[in-house]
This record gives sequence, structure tokens and C-alpha cells, in this order.
Amino acid sequence: MPPDTVNHLADVLDAHAPRDNRAVFDYLLDVRERAWQIVQAGLCLREDLACRDIQTIRGLDGSVVGNIHTYTGDGSPVDWVVRSWVGRPETGFTNIHLTCWLTEDVEVPHLGFALGTAPDVFCYVDFLPRYDPPASFEHLDRYHERLNETWIALRRHPAYRTFNPVHLYTRSTLSPIAVCGLLPFDDFRAVVEPVMLQYVAKWVELVQAAEPTPPERRAALRARDVLVRRTIVEKDPANILADRLVGVPMRERLVRILHAAERETHV
Repeated sequence: MPPDTVNHLADVLDAHAPRDNRAVFDYLLDVRERAWQIVQAGLCLREDLACRDIQTIRGLDGSVVGNIHTYTGDGSPVDWVVRSWVGRPETGFTNIHLTCWLTEDVEVPHLGFALGTAPDVFCYVDFLPRYDPPASFEHLDRYHERLNETWIALRRHPAYRTFNPVHLYTRSTLSPIAVCGLLPFDDFRAVVEPVMLQYVAKWVELVQAAEPTPPERRAALRARDVLVRRTIVEKDPANILADRLVGVPMRERLVRILHAAERETHV
């Protein structure tokens, strides 16, 4: 088995010859859609149409290289959901997202969920903490501890291989139960896929059962959320792959959408 990965995703991709990953991409997109169905069925949402003009993302050559849809809560404590993909499945690289950010009205962690090919399967799911974990035992114990044994079992599985972000800030955002891997498709399907969907289902349950954030903590919580959300996407070293596909101006706009800088004015 190959070792764990400690390289930039772009370098991993560039080290491989182009590979037709359309079949794997279609499978991963279906996994993302199953995760989306869990979220959509459990939480009230409405689509935000501020980015409807680029819901179909086109590359520099005019071909379709992705799509993007965004949502916000409709009576649920959801601030911003991004359901998107970008890439060229026919040559190897794809990046598929379902990222769910909550409002400051609750303290449940945010949900990060991503899949892709580079050309092996990249997989990521996490409960992004709302507070500094070492200084917030109760937050960690309440929301992350329930999946600790699941995470340990996955890490102990001989087929699982960790992807370790080289980028320091990106790595700092991972919680103690983060699943972040890069492994062959068959191993992903057998070992990681069920865990990822388990995380999504558990996250929806946590949101459904969430208690209100004490009013005196809401402003600071929102400020932290906005800062983290923006920094994660603006500093992502994988943005170079989007630059290759769509050019810098479009990538910059997509980044703004990812951190909710473009949204309907009545929100």
C-alpha cells in the first residue's frame, strides 16, 4: 500500500499522467448527492440565486468544467451551503463540495464535505469547531466525542491513507475527528464512504437538536465564523488548479461565493 500523502494536491496531480476519471467522478458525485439528500431532508433550506448566472461554470476554452448552487436557511439555523463541483473528469482532476455553515444562533460545528480525484480519490469530512478545541472541552465533548471511536476505527483500517495538507493554515482547521484521505477508489468505496455519510447524518441530527447560543456569545461567534470561512477559501493552495481551469478572475469570484460575499441582498 502507498504511504500517507504529505504533498500539495496540485503536486500530486501533476505527478500522474492524465487519466480518464469520468466513471469515478460520476460515482463520487452521486455520493455527494446522497449526502445532500440527507441535509435537504433534515433541514429547511432555500436556494440563494445570487450566482445563478454562473451555475454552469465554463473553462477558459468555453467547455463546462463545473457547476455551483448555494443555499441558506429557511427557518433553520443554516447560514450558507455550497453544493458545487469543478474539474475535468476526462483528464483526472475533479473537486466536489458540500459545505454547510451555520449561523451564530447555534453552536453546533459546521460541516465540511468534499470529494475529488487527483487522480486517486480525495475525501474529506469534518465537524469544523466553533471554538478553540483545547480551550473548549465542553464543545469538543458535546459534538466531537460521539464520533471519536468511528474516527479511530477508520484510522486503524489498513486500507485508509491520510492526506496531510502541507498548507499550515488548512491543516490547522482540521478537528480531531477530521477524515482527510487520498486513496484508491475501491478502498474509498469500501472503507471511507460509509463513514462520510454517517458523519453527515449525525451532523443533521445535531443541528435539529441544537439549543440557542447565549445572546452574549453570538457576535464573537459570528465574527470568528466569517473570518475562518473567508480565510479557508482565500488561502487554499488548491486554488491554483481552479486558475488553470477558469482563469484568475472567475476563480476569485467563485472564492467570493464560497465564503458568502456574494448573496441575495435581502438575506
